[in-house]
Amino acid sequence: MERVRDGEHLDTRTPPIAAASMRRPRMGVRVLARAFMWALPALVLAITLIIWLSSGGSVTTDNAYVKGDRAQIATELSGIIVEVSVKENQRVSRGQLLFRLDDQSYRHALTRIEAETETVRAEIRGLRAQWRTKREEIKAALSQQTFAQAEFDRQADLAEKKVASTAKLEEARMGLEVARQRISAAQEDLQRIEAALAGDPKIRADDHPRVRQMMAMREEALLQLRRTTIESPLDGVVTKRPVPGSYASAGVPVMVVVADTDLWIEANFKETELTRVRAGQTVLIHVDTYPESECHGSVSSISQSTGAEFAVLPPQNASGNWVKVVQRIPVRLSVACRDGDPPLRVGMSTTVEVSTGHTRSLASLWAGVAKSLGLSSASAPAKP
Repeated sequence: MERVRDGEHLDTRTPPIAAASMRRPRMGVRVLARAFMWALPALVLAITLIIWLSSGGSVTTDNAYVKGDRAQIATELSGIIVEVSVKENQRVSRGQLLFRLDDQSYRHALTRIEAETETVRAEIRGLRAQWRTKREEIKAALSQQTFAQAEFDRQADLAEKKVASTAKLEEARMGLEVARQRISAAQEDLQRIEAALAGDPKIRADDHPRVRQMMAMREEALLQLRRTTIESPLDGVVTKRPVPGSYASAGVPVMVVVADTDLWIEANFKETELTRVRAGQTVLIHVDTYPESECHGSVSSISQSTGAEFAVLPPQNASGNWVKVVQRIPVRLSVACRDGDPPLRVGMSTTVEVSTGHTRSLASLWAGVAKSLGLSSASAPAKP
């Protein structure tokens, strides 16, 4: 392009040397860009391969929650709660009193049974006295029978000699018969008394079946009375505290005690993630409530069945409308928190990482690719 200035023509085109010098940087940038574009897939592949090789030694899930023993406190008796000895979220020890039911009716029942027991003991002592009295009566009746027999023999001898009248003989026979009947009646009474004394006239009152029955009733009444005081079955924290004056129905939970020691974590891994998980492997635990702290633990056990098997309506996999769904299997993890770590509470959400110790290799990668492509069977040597 030419321009005119003061009658002179000026050439404004860029000199060839300058244009070449300006094109060289642009071509260098293009080369670098092309090289980067060609190297980018390889870089991504290398990074992916490194991540894949380094990530095979552990499995992680956030479907994990803190678990612990939990006791639903229910009464065996129905009644009004007259005293509650604990507060909401109070820590209690095993055997500590939680609340008490109204026990007036059970105390009255115990008093009545104890009185009836003493009455039965007195009856047993009276039967033993009757037994001794009846034995003396039998001895006296035997003496009367002996006398009546001798009188009858004497009257019979006199009647045979025509010395005594027949009336005297009949009177002696009647006396003998009455003596015999008296002995028989006394012996029947003696047997009845012995039967009432359980066949042992010398039995102790507390060994008699009737007294033992009353003692059993007394023990039952004491048991019912003890059931009016509800104690904690484990160490833990009280929740859902009842209000004094409320009515407790037998078998219906009125309070919950949640354990605060010996807690564990239930992690629900996918079944495809448990290939190399075994009991005893170490676990790293992150609690959502305490993001800046971590706990350690180990795999305690693996459930024998998936969680779906415990459902109220388990899946019917044999039905026609079947869709395959990856199942989850509960894994129990023990927790080993250090002194000073924040306290764990039942139900907290956690993220767990189980170290399986497995290492991936390029050989296993190639074996997997070959298997997916159907090359493993062709490349494998034939067995003789």
